[in-house]
Amino acid sequence: MTDESHNQVEIQAIFAYAEDLVAALKAARGGKLVIRAVHSPVPCPEIGEVLEERPSPIRFFTLGGAILGILTGFGLSVYTASQWRFIVGGKPPIALVPYVIVSFEFCILLAVLFNLAGLLLLARLPKRQLPPHYDPRVTEDRYSLLVRCPAGESDAVAALLRENGAEEVRSVP
Repeated sequence: MTDESHNQVEIQAIFAYAEDLVAALKAARGGKLVIRAVHSPVPCPEIGEVLEERPSPIRFFTLGGAILGILTGFGLSVYTASQWRFIVGGKPPIALVPYVIVSFEFCILLAVLFNLAGLLLLARLPKRQLPPHYDPRVTEDRYSLLVRCPAGESDAVAALLRENGAEEVRSVP
């Protein structure tokens, strides 16, 4: 750890309303504070707008799985037709049209599996223990904001969060 990380404190604020959280987020971004975590009991698009979130990269996992599924389905069909030399009654043994169904099914299967794997990987699941700043009220009806600031500015940051509607402000170990 560096000296800089020793001079930093994390402050958590609990909010009753999403509007208050959004106002506090805007104030924290304006004050150049490091926003460490935001917890919400329901999806709130305003939070994402303030944080300027980028689209999730999970879509690339899904796309990769779908492409691999198409190639796998087509490859398995071609391999099966080549290996066992089916009697096809004068038609070409490797025909594209019938293999589309198998390719489509593999596409869906691998896209779903890669999507699930991407979700688990990017969400860092399973978590063995909850982080110290987690408050169980955020699964019911409260919103939480965790910010990092220099140790000398913790009182000013706590006051800023209270001004923006925080009903509880505490320092996190």
